[in-house]
Amino acid sequence: MIGYGAIFLALVVTAIAMFSYLNSHMACSLQKSAQEKAGSSGNGLLYYRLSAVCIAVAALYLLYIILTNKFEFAYVFGYSSSNLSLIYKFSAFWAGQEGSFLLWALFHASFGLLLARTNSPCAMAVYAGVQLMLLAVLLAKNPFMMLAAPRPDGYGLNPLLQDPWMMIHPPVLFLGYAGLAVPFAYALDGIVTGNHKEWVNRALPWTLFSWAALGAGIFIGGFWAYKVLGWGGYWAWDPVENSSFVPWLSCGVLLHLLLLARVRLVAVKPASLAAIFTFVLVMYGTFLTRSGVLSDFSTHSFTNEGVGGLLASFVMITAVVALSILIVRWPRLPEGELYPAVKSREFFLAAAAILFAALGVIVLVGMSTPLLTMLLGNPQNVSTIFYNTTTLPLAAALAVLMAIGSLVGWGKDAARLTKQYWWMGALALGFIIIAAFSGIRQPFALLAAGGAAAAIAGSLLALKLKRIRASAAIAHAGTAVALIGILFSSLNSQSIYTSFQTGESQQVLGTNFTYLGTRTEAGGIYQTFRLEGYPNTVLEPYTKLNKDGRPAVHEPGIYRGIAADLYVAPSMEHEENPTKEITLRKGEEKQADSLSIKLIRYGMGGSGASGDIRVYVLLEVSQNGSITEAKPELISRNGQMLPLPFKVFDRYELIVAAVNLGAETISIGVKDLAAPAEQPRIDVEITEKPLINLVWLGTVLVSVGVAWAGVGRRKKHTAGHIETSAM
Repeated sequence: MIGYGAIFLALVVTAIAMFSYLNSHMACSLQKSAQEKAGSSGNGLLYYRLSAVCIAVAALYLLYIILTNKFEFAYVFGYSSSNLSLIYKFSAFWAGQEGSFLLWALFHASFGLLLARTNSPCAMAVYAGVQLMLLAVLLAKNPFMMLAAPRPDGYGLNPLLQDPWMMIHPPVLFLGYAGLAVPFAYALDGIVTGNHKEWVNRALPWTLFSWAALGAGIFIGGFWAYKVLGWGGYWAWDPVENSSFVPWLSCGVLLHLLLLARVRLVAVKPASLAAIFTFVLVMYGTFLTRSGVLSDFSTHSFTNEGVGGLLASFVMITAVVALSILIVRWPRLPEGELYPAVKSREFFLAAAAILFAALGVIVLVGMSTPLLTMLLGNPQNVSTIFYNTTTLPLAAALAVLMAIGSLVGWGKDAARLTKQYWWMGALALGFIIIAAFSGIRQPFALLAAGGAAAAIAGSLLALKLKRIRASAAIAHAGTAVALIGILFSSLNSQSIYTSFQTGESQQVLGTNFTYLGTRTEAGGIYQTFRLEGYPNTVLEPYTKLNKDGRPAVHEPGIYRGIAADLYVAPSMEHEENPTKEITLRKGEEKQADSLSIKLIRYGMGGSGASGDIRVYVLLEVSQNGSITEAKPELISRNGQMLPLPFKVFDRYELIVAAVNLGAETISIGVKDLAAPAEQPRIDVEITEKPLINLVWLGTVLVSVGVAWAGVGRRKKHTAGHIETSAM
């Protein structure tokens, strides 16, 4: 009752805090006495602090019951076990829906304590309202539900999630989600109160922080997926990946419009719209990933667990209320000219916002397709071709924009740009030629590569000329570096499929690989490859096993080179044609090797308390006039089929390979134990991914640059200093 009681109390006092802040805002609007204003605002702060304490108590209690193995709680039973290592017990906190919502609420409440220091009753009322929705979900998805009967141990954490990145990836994403509620609250406060400059200045550091956190979370997820087979590589346009990517793109729109609004207050109009849509998209993405809508289309999605309707209603409430306020107040928002000339930084900021918005709309349509087609009765998803085809031209335009925009001044004529910086065009053309010779042929991909090369040079030059801050130069250059890495690693990637026997060497993609064999250790299977010409380089692709010994996670062996990665993705070892198979009906007889096999009868039955299902088969087997009976069996245990072989004539092994009840047939496998043993082989896909390291380098630079800008903006805002230089 401690955890659930803390959540319930948090919801109650959050509601009181929200109404107290609303009352304080009304007091300000009606010009009531300073004592009345301070009293209602003070009450709101008191209740909000109490709600934050309650959420912290609930979070600490959940962590306590996980660490102390309280398996009577359904959440602990479902995501932890007594033998789970400590690092993964912490990860179990946010492995499920209930825990991840509690983590989100904890971050949200913590940021609210910082927001409360700004003394903005309207913003705090909005922010408390968002917290109220998160707590309502936690009441519906109670992480402290008890099991009907105690259990001695837990099910354990999904092997896919038993990875060190699980400790970092979800919390960083939720920092971004929680942070985006702050610009949303500030925007509505500015719309209602008319304090436009104030909300822009206050929201900018939070927007930078949220963009950095959300981007870092996405990048970490991509790096994690790169080393796990079955997740489609570092980026697969998966709907769940897109549910975080779309708010990140929308936050990019908001960031560039806020920078523009600091010098052109008319940009407050589109900035307000962007702030609203960014947070609504966070809620919408949460609905998509946690309602079960995407369970058939994504390897990352949660199944339907009864909160879809609640989340959908919160998306609608948030969007309708916020947009209604904006529509009503729209005529009172600042009017004027958005940019003084095309050759001005104001224009390039607006153009960047438009490109980010266009990218966001495309990805939003793609990730919403499963929902829209489901409503029409025929659920479908869009292919990666749709995303690649539609986003590549916009990425190319964004690269060109970055190359020029950093060098253009505020409100100044840039007529000399084409003459003064002609060498940037030459650099872009030279890189386009290099990209073409490397194998890239798509026109927009070539344009994007050339634009990215020019953007790197332009960012460094703009920094030298003090046109932009170091943080902006790092972020823009990082974006260009990542774009080059994406283009080369995707379009110039080469894959070869082959197979090895133990001790065999083959030259693949210019590198000599030797397969040294397979070894099994507790919890996994390692396949070892030696790379000739790379001193002391051994790759060991790894297959993690479930408790029942079945493969659960496949991790490739990766050689991380400067120019390219070598990516070795093997399958399990197998023998070449280990058995011959025949299919029989009742009374039918067929030949297999020197055996004549006749199906006499078969049947099915349970196996007592174990829950196993057994298939019994009676065969008549003859060879050279000798006749014997064979009784192989097939056991179905926990969804896995386990054949029990039967030996005949001291040489042949018969197994039940398959059962087709509809066709009333039984498939029998026949293995000659006296035949010469064939050495097992392993099938391998070896891939070369050129310049993949530029993807990681670029994403790190983007995160560092944006985070640095956020810290700088926070310090300057705290000091009351306003500057108009970019980021």
